[in-house]
Amino acid sequence: MALLAFTGFSGYNAIAYYALQYTTAINGLLMQSSAPLFVALWSFVLFSERLTARQAGGICVSLTGVLVIISQGSLALLLGIGFNFGDPWFLIALLIYGYYMAALRNRPPMHPLSFLAVGMGVGTLFLVPGMVWELAGGKSFVLDVRNVASIAFLWVFPSLIGYLFLNRGVELIGANRAAPFIHLVPVFGSVMAVAFLGERFELYHLVGYALVLAGITVAARK
Repeated sequence: MALLAFTGFSGYNAIAYYALQYTTAINGLLMQSSAPLFVALWSFVLFSERLTARQAGGICVSLTGVLVIISQGSLALLLGIGFNFGDPWFLIALLIYGYYMAALRNRPPMHPLSFLAVGMGVGTLFLVPGMVWELAGGKSFVLDVRNVASIAFLWVFPSLIGYLFLNRGVELIGANRAAPFIHLVPVFGSVMAVAFLGERFELYHLVGYALVLAGITVAARK
């Protein structure tokens, strides 16, 4: 439980949020699309479980869809993406998270809320030294409306609800079959951008969505 708390709650989140201070949204989405490969790597290392041809093919198809969405259907834009200081840190975070998803099969038989409470509680203890170090270095958290609302959103949606569904999904279908669903992140993000930020819906959105959904369907089937 301590190892799952450290990898899935402390290590991954702390390093990922640190990396996102320096990398771009496009780079973050590109690197996040490689998460199924890290899950497959740890599944093989820990349990000698290999990707099936169907799973590998599905991941490739859905990954292609992600690239279409991120690049807006332009190969030149994709090739012109540069890398920065935050990118290696984000890859390290994904490597840690890949372990968490693969190792979930060894979680103790306990209620999902109990598992989440222990994971978040122990994970918080692991983060206390880092918080003390930051405060000693002069960094502080401003309690204004925007920051409190942002933290409240993180508490409820990506943390509590997101982890509950993620853990249950991995429990039901296994890490290798669940990992391609990570490719839905840029799909949901682009839909929200169209709905809330006034971005135009383009043909490349439709092509990307179709590829992602097709790939996930193929990879997640038994």
